Amino acid sequence: MSKGIHITETPRPIRAIGTILIIGTLIGYCGWSIMMNEKDPVYNSDVVESIVEEWKQDINSMGIDADTELKTVDQILVVDSIPYGFLNSGHTKEVMGRSDLGSRSIWILKRPMKRDQLKALIYHELGHYVFQLDHEGTGDIMSTYIKEDKGYYKRNWNRLLPIYLNKCKRHG
Repeated sequence: MSKGIHITETPRPIRAIGTILIIGTLIGYCGWSIMMNEKDPVYNSDVVESIVEEWKQDINSMGIDADTELKTVDQILVVDSIPYGFLNSGHTKEVMGRSDLGSRSIWILKRPMKRDQLKALIYHELGHYVFQLDHEGTGDIMSTYIKEDKGYYKRNWNRLLPIYLNKCKRHG
């Protein structure tokens, strides 16, 4: 046996506790994130909720699990003004709807419109949020502007919906 000084490292309780806290925090955050993704969005309008149910049925008809896709949205709210800007600190009444992945929110501007216009707007914003669809077409669901012609979407829904669903399927 060799002669000399042998140093054995003694346990450092503070380091061990710190490591346990860090690992526990990471596990807790992962668990919380998973649980947050398993909740349905919050709505502040029964009409919006019923339109989202129709959207889920249409998306499911394309073989895409709409319930899973929708769990990434925390809230779909009808509001007096749409938040925007850094940390959504500004507000505007210049846009009719906005989806924001950062806050996991979709906002719809409260204004008089027919149900078919509101339906097109909600489908439009869900297309942005869930499928990252861009604006395209004129008069399509993913057009830059929602048609002000009352009854346009009701008259043309059977033509517009398949175009929209095909875009969703390509990006889904």
